[in-house]
Amino acid sequence: MLKRIPANWILLAPGIIILLLAFVLPLGRLFIYSFYRTTSSGAIEPAFVLDQYIKFFTDPFYLSMLWRSVYVGIIVSVICLVLGYFLAFGISRANPKYRIVLLLLIALPLLTSAVIRNFGWIIILSRRGILNEILLRLHLIQEPLELMHTVSGVIIALVHVMLPYMVLVLYAVLAGMDINLEKAAANLGANKFKTWWFVTLPLSMPGIIAGTLLVFSITLSYFITPSLVGGARVNLIATEIQDQTIQLLNWPFASAMGVILLITMLAVTGLYRKVLGSEQKGGSR
Repeated sequence: MLKRIPANWILLAPGIIILLLAFVLPLGRLFIYSFYRTTSSGAIEPAFVLDQYIKFFTDPFYLSMLWRSVYVGIIVSVICLVLGYFLAFGISRANPKYRIVLLLLIALPLLTSAVIRNFGWIIILSRRGILNEILLRLHLIQEPLELMHTVSGVIIALVHVMLPYMVLVLYAVLAGMDINLEKAAANLGANKFKTWWFVTLPLSMPGIIAGTLLVFSITLSYFITPSLVGGARVNLIATEIQDQTIQLLNWPFASAMGVILLITMLAVTGLYRKVLGSEQKGGSR
């Protein structure tokens, strides 16, 4: 029997089974729950109605929450791309004996508990925190900045959380790039900026696409940082899903928001890949 099955399918079988059990089946249950009905007493009964989706799309509060979540995801992705590209480029061109140390420093935040990292940002961003104290002592501000429980504070903390992912993805692409191509461009008279613009940047585009999509996807569904740093004043869809599930026990509405979040994520990432893909094709011509 096994001889009739291609070898590649035998190798793929364990991964496919794990994918079905850990991803496809839970998403299927989530999709089914999103059509359930919530009674006036708070009970959940099986049904096939659009009540949860109608509730979401007819309430400006939830629509603004969705837009705010996408906005935060885009801003965090752009900041991480700018900062992460230069970090990854510097590490990939550094002395080989120092690269492993630099990569460990970049990955170090990933080895720390997310709760500890966010409490650290609470100490830094609070009205009497480290950042405000430094700015006041330098006379750069007249009164403490309001960074806690604001979108700006959430973005700052999320950039710290997501930056290592961007750097590691970009480093893998930049380190695998043939350095002789840059040397050839320099020999043909291109300065450093032209070499980077016409050679390095186009070749690193796969890493840029992968890194930004990864950061955007994680940011859009991340709830720990918005919950601790943003609090109740910064409403994002991921924190609302947590509240609907854990506190209000409204599983159908939380499932509907989860489906909407997934569709939004796929739509934005698909549009992003299409735009960059068309630009790459245009540039190659």
